[in-house]
Amino acid sequence: MATIKQIAEELGISPTTVSNVINGRTGKMSAETREKIEEALCKYHYETAGKSGGAAAEENMIAVGFCMGRNKNVMTDPFCGELLGAIQKAVKSYGRYIVLDVPETEEDLIRLCAPWNIDGAIVLGWNPEQCARLQQKINKPLVFIDSCFEDMEAYDNIGLQDYEGAFELISYLLRLGHRNIAFFSDQEPPMASNRERFRGYQDALKSFDVPFSREDFYFLPENKTMRHEVLRQFAKKNGKKYSAAFFISDYYANEAITVFYSKGLNVPDDISVVGFDDNIYARLSRPALTTVRQLPEEKGKQAVELLMKRIRGEESPVRSLTLPTELIVRESTKAVFPSEGRR
Repeated sequence: MATIKQIAEELGISPTTVSNVINGRTGKMSAETREKIEEALCKYHYETAGKSGGAAAEENMIAVGFCMGRNKNVMTDPFCGELLGAIQKAVKSYGRYIVLDVPETEEDLIRLCAPWNIDGAIVLGWNPEQCARLQQKINKPLVFIDSCFEDMEAYDNIGLQDYEGAFELISYLLRLGHRNIAFFSDQEPPMASNRERFRGYQDALKSFDVPFSREDFYFLPENKTMRHEVLRQFAKKNGKKYSAAFFISDYYANEAITVFYSKGLNVPDDISVVGFDDNIYARLSRPALTTVRQLPEEKGKQAVELLMKRIRGEESPVRSLTLPTELIVRESTKAVFPSEGRR
């Protein structure tokens, strides 16, 4: 199905004029113009049974696809829950509603976006290669969230200063005297936002002339039992080697604090632990977690605003918006003497 903008370009009129016909606002329009637009809408199957030319915008939907791996319950993830709430609120302000799915494959996402009343989609959790491919396959406006990319013209993305946030956090640890800092990630190799956080970690070490070793990278499996075993083995074999550990998210950092404690590795007395996100896991952690704050609500709002501009065919130079982060210092970190830096 062609977009409003594509139909407008073919007819040599504005996208707003096409939108007016779709939403029944034809009072001041000539019969000739209205008929021309209706013919184009029919030609490109924009209208189907169940939707007339006078249908209200409220009947149209925005698809939301969260790729969560094997974790299908989006609402158990604080970030996804806050993000989804913000998207729903913003979409409703535009007279539309959302349809949510947790697609496992590209084909699942394509099917989610296929119905006639899906105007566009907001998509989380796909890597850059998939995003560029999906943008070509789905002939509707798409806005991705947290999908960093090399080609700034490939697709629309609402991202975060992941690199800057990680760099600031690791620099803070280094200023506290830490020289051996482990990095824990749930991706190997790290991709998209995780990759940027890993780069920030490495560059912060480099700025303090602290060498990075591949042995400092620890992979956290998706399976909880296996992940806890990685943490137990770390506490048993390498806990005394490191004075600090960076986790790719607050959730994993919170898990690690519990596992470390069970193995006699106390935070922050034996090891400082930091996370990323500043969600409920950071605030309820004991000790409370030093982390990097991001605002999922703002991501959701910005994603909807950009998507609606695309749907309406409005010109917007923005292809990528990067939101700021903030360092939040709590009780899970402490300064160490130079001899305790263990490097």
